Amino acid sequence: MGKITVLGDFEKVFPSSPKVRELEQKGYTFDYAEPRSDSDTVEALKNADIAILVRERAKMPRHVIEQLPNLQMISQTGSGTAHLDKGALEENNIKLTLTGGTSAPSVVELTFGMIIGCMRQFTVHRNHLMQEQWKQIPGFELQHKRIGLIGYGEISREIAKVAQAFQMEPVTWRPTGEKGDEEIPVLELDELLATSDIVSIHVRLVPELKNVLNREKLFKMKKGSVLINTARGALIDNQALIELLESGHLLGAGIDTYPEEPLTENPFKNCPNVILTPHIGYITWEVLQRFADISLENIIGNLPTLSKQ
Repeated sequence: MGKITVLGDFEKVFPSSPKVRELEQKGYTFDYAEPRSDSDTVEALKNADIAILVRERAKMPRHVIEQLPNLQMISQTGSGTAHLDKGALEENNIKLTLTGGTSAPSVVELTFGMIIGCMRQFTVHRNHLMQEQWKQIPGFELQHKRIGLIGYGEISREIAKVAQAFQMEPVTWRPTGEKGDEEIPVLELDELLATSDIVSIHVRLVPELKNVLNREKLFKMKKGSVLINTARGALIDNQALIELLESGHLLGAGIDTYPEEPLTENPFKNCPNVILTPHIGYITWEVLQRFADISLENIIGNLPTLSKQ
Protein backbone atom coordinates (compact mmCIF):
# COMPACT_ATOMS: atom_id res chain seq x y z
CA MET A 1 0.00 0.00 0.00
CA GLY A 2 2.79 2.43 0.77
CA LYS A 3 6.35 3.09 1.90
CA ILE A 4 7.44 4.68 5.18
CA THR A 5 11.02 5.96 5.51
CA VAL A 6 12.51 6.77 8.91
CA LEU A 7 15.28 9.36 8.86
CA GLY A 8 17.80 9.73 11.67
CA ASP A 9 17.06 6.69 13.84
CA PHE A 10 20.73 6.43 14.82
CA GLU A 11 19.88 4.39 17.91
CA LYS A 12 17.78 1.82 15.97
CA VAL A 13 14.75 2.26 18.22
CA PHE A 14 11.93 2.18 15.64
CA PRO A 15 12.21 -1.46 14.48
CA SER A 16 11.35 -2.69 17.99
CA SER A 17 8.10 -0.73 18.21
CA PRO A 18 4.93 -2.87 17.98
CA LYS A 19 3.41 -0.04 15.93
CA VAL A 20 5.77 -0.98 13.08
CA ARG A 21 4.20 -4.43 12.96
CA GLU A 22 0.73 -2.87 12.96
CA LEU A 23 1.57 -0.73 9.94
CA GLU A 24 3.25 -3.63 8.15
CA GLN A 25 0.04 -5.60 8.58
CA LYS A 26 -1.75 -2.73 6.85
CA GLY A 27 0.56 -3.16 3.88
CA TYR A 28 3.27 -0.57 4.57
CA THR A 29 6.97 -1.27 4.18
CA PHE A 30 9.74 0.45 6.16
CA ASP A 31 13.09 1.85 5.09
CA TYR A 32 15.69 3.52 7.31
CA ALA A 33 18.27 6.12 6.35
CA GLU A 34 20.72 8.49 8.03
CA PRO A 35 21.14 11.35 5.54
CA ARG A 36 24.09 13.69 5.90
CA SER A 37 23.07 16.20 3.23
CA ASP A 38 20.02 17.51 1.40
CA SER A 39 20.80 15.31 -1.59
CA ASP A 40 20.92 12.29 0.75
CA THR A 41 17.49 13.24 2.07
CA VAL A 42 16.03 13.50 -1.43
CA GLU A 43 17.50 10.13 -2.37
CA ALA A 44 16.15 8.49 0.79
CA LEU A 45 12.63 9.88 0.35
CA LYS A 46 12.22 9.84 -3.42
CA ASN A 47 9.86 6.83 -3.29
CA ALA A 48 8.42 7.39 0.19
CA ASP A 49 4.76 8.05 0.89
CA ILE A 50 5.39 8.92 4.56
CA ALA A 51 8.53 10.20 6.27
CA ILE A 52 9.33 9.98 9.96
CA LEU A 53 11.92 12.53 11.08
CA VAL A 54 13.79 12.01 14.34
CA ARG A 55 14.20 15.53 15.70
CA GLU A 56 16.19 17.90 13.44
CA ARG A 57 18.63 15.27 12.19
CA ALA A 58 17.36 15.76 8.63
CA LYS A 59 16.41 19.19 7.32
CA MET A 60 13.51 19.72 4.94
CA PRO A 61 13.92 23.04 3.12
CA ARG A 62 11.73 23.98 0.16
CA HIS A 63 14.09 22.70 -2.53
CA VAL A 64 14.09 19.25 -0.89
CA ILE A 65 10.32 19.12 -0.43
CA GLU A 66 9.68 20.08 -4.06
CA GLN A 67 11.68 17.04 -5.21
CA LEU A 68 9.41 14.62 -3.33
CA PRO A 69 6.17 14.31 -5.37
CA ASN A 70 5.11 11.05 -3.68
CA LEU A 71 5.38 12.34 -0.11
CA GLN A 72 2.01 12.65 1.63
CA MET A 73 2.92 13.02 5.30
CA ILE A 74 5.75 13.87 7.68
CA SER A 75 5.52 12.46 11.18
CA GLN A 76 7.96 14.61 13.15
CA THR A 77 9.28 13.56 16.53
CA GLY A 78 9.37 16.31 19.13
CA SER A 79 7.70 19.68 18.68
CA GLY A 80 10.43 21.68 16.92
CA THR A 81 9.84 22.66 13.29
CA ALA A 82 12.62 25.18 12.60
CA HIS A 83 14.24 22.69 10.19
CA LEU A 84 11.06 22.37 8.09
CA ASP A 85 9.68 24.74 5.45
CA LYS A 86 6.09 24.60 6.64
CA GLY A 87 4.91 26.82 3.80
CA ALA A 88 6.29 24.39 1.23
CA LEU A 89 4.64 21.48 3.06
CA GLU A 90 1.26 23.20 2.89
CA GLU A 91 1.67 24.14 -0.77
CA ASN A 92 2.49 20.53 -1.63
CA ASN A 93 -0.37 19.12 0.49
CA ILE A 94 1.98 17.26 2.80
CA LYS A 95 0.48 16.65 6.23
CA LEU A 96 2.66 17.37 9.27
CA THR A 97 2.19 15.81 12.72
CA LEU A 98 4.27 16.25 15.88
CA THR A 99 4.75 14.05 18.92
CA GLY A 100 4.85 16.95 21.35
CA GLY A 101 7.09 17.46 24.34
CA THR A 102 7.76 13.88 25.39
CA SER A 103 11.35 14.67 26.37
CA ALA A 104 10.67 16.98 29.33
CA PRO A 105 11.83 14.58 32.10
CA SER A 106 15.15 13.94 30.35
CA VAL A 107 15.81 17.64 29.71
CA VAL A 108 14.94 18.54 33.31
CA GLU A 109 17.36 15.91 34.63
CA LEU A 110 20.20 17.04 32.34
CA THR A 111 19.58 20.66 33.33
CA PHE A 112 19.99 19.90 37.02
CA GLY A 113 23.00 17.72 36.33
CA MET A 114 24.62 20.69 34.63
CA ILE A 115 23.57 23.09 37.38
CA ILE A 116 25.12 20.95 40.11
CA GLY A 117 28.18 20.29 37.97
CA CYS A 118 28.74 24.02 37.48
CA MET A 119 28.02 25.04 41.06
CA ARG A 120 30.46 22.40 42.37
CA GLN A 121 32.98 22.92 39.52
CA PHE A 122 33.05 19.32 38.30
CA THR A 123 35.09 20.02 35.17
CA VAL A 124 37.69 22.14 36.99
CA HIS A 125 38.18 19.45 39.64
CA ARG A 126 38.37 16.72 37.00
CA ASN A 127 41.04 18.62 35.09
CA HIS A 128 43.13 19.02 38.24
CA LEU A 129 42.85 15.33 39.10
CA MET A 130 43.76 14.33 35.54
CA GLN A 131 46.93 16.39 36.04
CA GLU A 132 47.50 14.60 39.38
CA GLN A 133 46.80 17.79 41.33
CA TRP A 134 44.78 17.58 44.56
CA LYS A 135 42.89 20.89 44.75
CA GLN A 136 39.65 21.32 46.64
CA ILE A 137 37.80 24.38 45.35
CA PRO A 138 34.75 25.45 47.40
CA GLY A 139 31.47 25.26 45.53
CA PHE A 140 27.99 26.55 46.27
CA GLU A 141 24.82 24.97 47.61
CA LEU A 142 21.58 25.23 45.64
CA GLN A 143 19.33 26.10 48.55
CA HIS A 144 18.29 29.74 48.74
CA LYS A 145 19.67 30.43 45.26
CA ARG A 146 17.51 32.12 42.63
CA ILE A 147 17.06 30.25 39.36
CA GLY A 148 15.83 32.37 36.47
CA LEU A 149 13.92 30.44 33.80
CA ILE A 150 13.78 31.97 30.34
CA GLY A 151 10.47 30.66 29.06
CA TYR A 152 7.65 29.05 31.00
CA GLY A 153 6.57 25.96 29.12
CA GLU A 154 6.38 22.35 30.25
CA ILE A 155 10.10 21.99 30.91
CA SER A 156 10.38 25.22 32.91
CA ARG A 157 7.38 24.28 35.04
CA GLU A 158 8.99 20.96 35.94
CA ILE A 159 12.33 22.63 36.64
CA ALA A 160 10.56 25.07 38.97
CA LYS A 161 9.10 22.15 40.94
CA VAL A 162 12.48 20.46 41.31
CA ALA A 163 14.09 23.78 42.23
CA GLN A 164 11.57 24.28 45.02
CA ALA A 165 12.44 20.82 46.34
CA PHE A 166 16.04 22.07 46.59
CA GLN A 167 14.70 25.13 48.47
CA MET A 168 15.63 27.37 45.57
CA GLU A 169 13.70 30.42 44.39
CA PRO A 170 12.45 29.97 40.79
CA VAL A 171 11.46 33.03 38.76
CA THR A 172 10.69 33.39 35.06
CA TRP A 173 10.67 35.71 32.08
CA ARG A 174 7.97 34.67 29.65
CA PRO A 175 8.35 36.03 26.11
CA THR A 176 5.64 33.89 24.47
CA GLY A 177 2.57 31.84 25.36
CA GLU A 178 -0.51 32.52 27.44
CA LYS A 179 0.28 34.65 30.44
CA GLY A 180 -1.39 34.85 33.82
CA ASP A 181 -1.21 31.20 34.93
CA GLU A 182 2.33 31.36 36.34
CA GLU A 183 2.95 29.74 39.72
CA ILE A 184 6.25 31.56 40.21
CA PRO A 185 7.18 35.27 40.04
CA VAL A 186 7.46 36.79 36.56
CA LEU A 187 10.26 39.31 36.02
CA GLU A 188 11.47 41.46 33.18
CA LEU A 189 14.45 39.89 31.41
CA ASP A 190 17.01 42.43 32.62
CA GLU A 191 15.98 41.97 36.25
CA LEU A 192 16.05 38.18 35.92
CA LEU A 193 19.57 38.26 34.49
CA ALA A 194 20.88 40.70 37.08
CA THR A 195 19.47 38.88 40.11
CA SER A 196 19.57 35.15 39.27
CA ASP A 197 22.32 32.86 40.53
CA ILE A 198 21.46 30.42 37.73
CA VAL A 199 19.85 31.27 34.37
CA SER A 200 18.40 28.38 32.36
CA ILE A 201 17.02 28.76 28.83
CA HIS A 202 13.85 26.91 27.80
CA VAL A 203 12.29 28.58 24.76
CA ARG A 204 11.84 27.50 21.18
CA LEU A 205 14.00 28.95 18.44
CA VAL A 206 11.57 31.31 16.72
CA PRO A 207 12.72 34.34 14.68
CA GLU A 208 11.90 36.89 17.37
CA LEU A 209 13.97 35.02 19.97
CA LYS A 210 17.08 34.36 17.90
CA ASN A 211 20.08 35.72 19.83
CA VAL A 212 17.74 36.74 22.66
CA LEU A 213 20.73 36.59 25.00
CA ASN A 214 22.96 38.82 22.93
CA ARG A 215 26.14 40.46 24.15
CA GLU A 216 24.30 43.31 25.87
CA LYS A 217 21.98 40.94 27.75
CA LEU A 218 24.69 38.44 28.73
CA PHE A 219 26.85 41.16 30.23
CA LYS A 220 23.95 42.01 32.56
CA MET A 221 24.18 38.62 34.26
CA LYS A 222 25.01 38.57 37.94
CA LYS A 223 28.71 38.11 38.76
CA GLY A 224 29.40 34.55 39.84
CA SER A 225 26.26 33.17 38.22
CA VAL A 226 25.77 30.15 35.94
CA LEU A 227 24.17 29.90 32.50
CA ILE A 228 22.53 26.69 31.25
CA ASN A 229 21.43 26.25 27.64
CA THR A 230 19.64 23.01 26.77
CA ALA A 231 17.32 24.75 24.29
CA ARG A 232 18.95 25.94 21.04
CA GLY A 233 22.42 27.31 20.34
CA ALA A 234 21.25 30.27 18.25
CA LEU A 235 19.48 31.77 21.28
CA ILE A 236 22.73 33.11 22.74
CA ASP A 237 25.88 34.94 21.67
CA ASN A 238 28.51 32.28 22.30
CA GLN A 239 31.46 34.62 21.81
CA ALA A 240 30.17 36.96 24.52
CA LEU A 241 29.53 33.95 26.76
CA ILE A 242 33.11 32.76 26.27
CA GLU A 243 34.44 36.19 27.29
CA LEU A 244 32.39 36.08 30.48
CA LEU A 245 33.61 32.56 31.28
CA GLU A 246 37.25 33.36 30.59
CA SER A 247 37.15 36.56 32.66
CA GLY A 248 35.60 34.75 35.62
CA HIS A 249 32.50 36.95 35.62
CA LEU A 250 30.46 33.76 35.26
CA LEU A 251 31.16 30.83 37.56
CA GLY A 252 30.35 28.39 34.80
CA ALA A 253 28.04 27.31 32.01
CA GLY A 254 26.37 24.15 30.82
CA ILE A 255 25.91 24.00 27.04
CA ASP A 256 24.05 21.21 25.23
CA THR A 257 23.17 22.97 21.96
CA TYR A 258 25.12 24.94 19.38
CA PRO A 259 24.34 27.30 16.47
CA GLU A 260 25.69 24.72 14.00
CA GLU A 261 25.46 21.01 14.71
CA PRO A 262 27.33 18.76 14.77
CA LEU A 263 29.97 20.85 16.50
CA THR A 264 33.19 20.51 14.49
CA GLU A 265 35.34 23.20 16.11
CA ASN A 266 35.03 23.74 19.85
CA PRO A 267 34.90 27.48 20.67
CA PHE A 268 34.92 26.69 24.42
CA LYS A 269 38.24 24.81 24.39
CA ASN A 270 39.89 27.41 26.63
CA CYS A 271 37.05 27.45 29.18
CA PRO A 272 37.70 24.91 31.97
CA ASN A 273 34.52 26.07 33.75
CA VAL A 274 32.09 24.90 31.07
CA ILE A 275 30.24 21.58 30.80
CA LEU A 276 29.67 20.57 27.18
CA THR A 277 27.38 17.83 25.89
CA PRO A 278 26.48 17.03 22.24
CA HIS A 279 22.75 17.89 22.23
CA ILE A 280 21.75 14.96 24.46
CA GLY A 281 18.97 16.69 26.41
CA TYR A 282 16.34 14.51 24.76
CA ILE A 283 18.48 11.44 24.11
CA THR A 284 17.47 8.78 26.57
CA TRP A 285 16.12 5.36 25.65
CA GLU A 286 12.79 6.22 27.24
CA VAL A 287 12.33 9.39 25.19
CA LEU A 288 13.39 7.74 21.94
CA GLN A 289 10.90 4.93 22.49
CA ARG A 290 8.12 7.43 23.19
CA PHE A 291 9.10 9.30 20.02
CA ALA A 292 8.86 6.09 18.00
CA ASP A 293 5.54 4.94 19.40
CA ILE A 294 3.77 8.30 19.22
CA SER A 295 5.05 9.17 15.74
CA LEU A 296 3.81 5.81 14.47
CA GLU A 297 0.47 6.30 16.24
CA ASN A 298 0.17 9.65 14.46
CA ILE A 299 0.57 7.87 11.15
CA ILE A 300 -2.02 5.22 12.01
CA GLY A 301 -4.48 7.90 13.11
CA ASN A 302 -4.08 9.85 9.87
CA LEU A 303 -4.17 7.00 7.35
CA PRO A 304 -7.84 7.61 6.43
CA THR A 305 -7.06 11.25 5.52
CA LEU A 306 -4.16 10.52 3.16
CA SER A 307 -5.38 11.00 -0.40
CA LYS A 308 -2.50 9.90 -2.66
CA GLN A 309 -2.72 6.14 -2.23
